[in-house]
Amino acid sequence: MTRQISRRTAGFFATVLLAALTMGPGTGRAAGPTVALHKALYRFKMVSVRPGAGITGIDGKMYYEQNDDCDAWTTEHRFTMEYQYPEHPPVENTSHYVSFEAKDKSAFFFNSERQENGKTTEQLRGDVDIGKGGKATADYSRPPGLSYPLPKGYMLPTEQTNETIRHAERGDKFFDAVIFDGTDADGPVEINTFIGKKLTRAEIKALATGNKDIDASLLTPNAWHLRVAVFPLKDKDGMLPSYEMSLVLHDNGVVSHALVDYGVFKVDQKLVGLERLKPPACVK
Repeated sequence: MTRQISRRTAGFFATVLLAALTMGPGTGRAAGPTVALHKALYRFKMVSVRPGAGITGIDGKMYYEQNDDCDAWTTEHRFTMEYQYPEHPPVENTSHYVSFEAKDKSAFFFNSERQENGKTTEQLRGDVDIGKGGKATADYSRPPGLSYPLPKGYMLPTEQTNETIRHAERGDKFFDAVIFDGTDADGPVEINTFIGKKLTRAEIKALATGNKDIDASLLTPNAWHLRVAVFPLKDKDGMLPSYEMSLVLHDNGVVSHALVDYGVFKVDQKLVGLERLKPPACVK
């Protein structure tokens, strides 16, 4: 069976595609770009496929929510995907992922579940343990016994997105980072990002034209075309990425479009709903 869509494709910059905010020590105020607390709905559709790929179509949707828990970012996303095949009935795949990321990087917890045609096929749960000397380990309680050492300089999703935006604002063209988000059992990944041109005013306007379910005020004019390649660290010798993405990232952490390239097929991720969330009382 053809490999299924990675949760990082919504997860990346929308968990990997997360927020863009780092808290200064003890200040309670943001340093750098400010994330827009929001919920969004994306539609997925396969737009191209190579002959012999063993799949004829992919359709689905993802609900994504980025919120604030005062001392941490909370992220949730839910997938519902239908995979269509030439020689057997379609398969419905659903997944639910939540994470808690302390703004000072002192804690990170994740929990997710994947189902296929209503039956649970994968459960993931765990945290990042920071030991003596700053050494960090990603420890899974589900499945039990699974653990990955995290290299020096690793990033959590919010931190990585924040740094991507900082590099874009400085005019840099490339940014590489190793991140861990717990979206699958393969551990940390290396993400190579090429930062392209900023969107034009016409491109920004077109993103929400004709869709009353998109709050256009969240589509900030500072936005960039990015090209991203994702490499699992557990397969260090692999020369080819697990997948690549072309996407539009705004300076408030909102992703307004993505095209995911799995090599044998491509999936379009279109924003169809976007709404601002009210910040908690603790956030000024």
